Amino acid sequence: MRTASGEEEYEAGQAYYWGPGHVPVALEDSEFVEFSPSEDFQQVIEHVVAQAG
Repeated sequence: MRTASGEEEYEAGQAYYWGPGHVPVALEDSEFVEFSPSEDFQQVIEHVVAQAG
């Protein structure tokens, strides 16, 4: 993950927090579960869809 403070790598079993402005980078196939407040997450999805065109 690229963040304002630099790059971070995560391994299986680790918890994380990705604040605004992060850029995900997948180094290999992976599966993960995210928990986010529904209203906040909807704003993120709307932004991603708008950027995708």
